[in-house]
Amino acid sequence: MSAALIVTPQTGRFESFAIAVLTTALVVVTYLYASLQPEEQGAPPLLEWQRSAFSDLGPVDQAIHSALLSAVPEIYWYQYRLTDWPDIPDLEEEVLPPFYKDAFWEANGSVQWKLGLPFNNDQGATYYHGAGGNLPGQGSYLLVLGHIHAGMLPSNQNTIWIHPDPNTEFPEITKPESLIRAGWRQVVPYSGADEVERLRGAGS
Repeated sequence: MSAALIVTPQTGRFESFAIAVLTTALVVVTYLYASLQPEEQGAPPLLEWQRSAFSDLGPVDQAIHSALLSAVPEIYWYQYRLTDWPDIPDLEEEVLPPFYKDAFWEANGSVQWKLGLPFNNDQGATYYHGAGGNLPGQGSYLLVLGHIHAGMLPSNQNTIWIHPDPNTEFPEITKPESLIRAGWRQVVPYSGADEVERLRGAGS
């Protein structure tokens, strides 16, 4: 007759203690990591000659600003393919807002656009000027497409400017300092915080 072997179950105290130690260590390490991170900084304040696309523009100017932002890569791509900057008829043929005369164009003031050639022969930039909008509070617009070539690769930068006068002519001097003196204001696009605030407002 075989002898019975009694196995005493483990209490689990060691495993519980080990888990508690590991959990505490993880919490401490996470807290130390978080405390060492720099505090989140908000967006830098706007300069006197800048305007926020989120809070400083009316609905029509916001719509045109957004359309211009979307048009920028298409214009660059057109120039890359054809080695020439598209004129307004070219952009209309591409059905590209805000240049194409459709319902969006009519609803946002029927702005008249033209490819601007600076009178002072500035190099390294192409300009699209929009004026003549017929809606109250609407401004004039200036899209500046920079194309400064560094070696074989272009370094592209673009800015959008707005003028409170809807009938402002294309500026004679297009350097930023001259634009500011003439009343033009650079539009700063949405930030991530602006978009969160916009969505919250839309959902309320």
